[in-house]
Amino acid sequence: MRKTVLYGVIALCLVVLSSCLGDPATQLTMANQTGVVATNVGTVGKVIFVKGGDVISSENFQNANVEDGECILFDYSIDYGLAENADGGANKGYMTATIYENTLSEVSQWQLFNTLTDTSNVENGELLLSTLQPRSSYIKGNLFLFTEMSGHKTAQEDSFALSYNPDQVLNGDQVYSLYLRAIKTAEGGEEDNGQSMIIPCAFNIQDFVKKVTGENNTDEVKFRVNYASAFGKDSASIVWKSSDVFTINPSGK
Repeated sequence: MRKTVLYGVIALCLVVLSSCLGDPATQLTMANQTGVVATNVGTVGKVIFVKGGDVISSENFQNANVEDGECILFDYSIDYGLAENADGGANKGYMTATIYENTLSEVSQWQLFNTLTDTSNVENGELLLSTLQPRSSYIKGNLFLFTEMSGHKTAQEDSFALSYNPDQVLNGDQVYSLYLRAIKTAEGGEEDNGQSMIIPCAFNIQDFVKKVTGENNTDEVKFRVNYASAFGKDSASIVWKSSDVFTINPSGK
């Protein structure tokens, strides 16, 4: 499944409570939610792992054009009042939901490198981020982040990478510093003046999480993400800005 995931800043919705279908006391509709697909799961076949550790599926979803391990954004509705969902899906391994396949969009997956990027130099094609949203999720080893970029052309192609220094000296709160960089890999159309875009990204940080939790005997991983927000006066250096502290744990909750 391939569908470009770019959003105008004002177009991104997060959570919508539904009172249109079913019992409004037990039914919930979630919009633009992150998920990781798994296939060949038990008797159902295809399922989606979502934030918080829940697993959802549906009969129609078995025909969706998705791959194992694929990171996605999508909308879904779930009725917690259904008898088959009463146990949280423990009996059959998933909860039954209505998955709106026309909203399924693939989120590009990128790597976390355990060698710190050269933070003093500007890379060829270096892109600046307007901000990094506080919204995030950690699902099956994938960290979902939502970057915002101004003047982004619709057809422009970018690549993203996270890096960190494995030998960094931590403060008392054990907050790690990660560095996020974006590089333009293909130009957009000349007639396109660009606009503000939200670009979701998924980073494989499973090894990093295992390392931190193992070395520090903790269930939580805390980190800030530093991102290029401006160029220095000489245009050969980067002004880095730090996000708020993100906190995740291996269960994804």
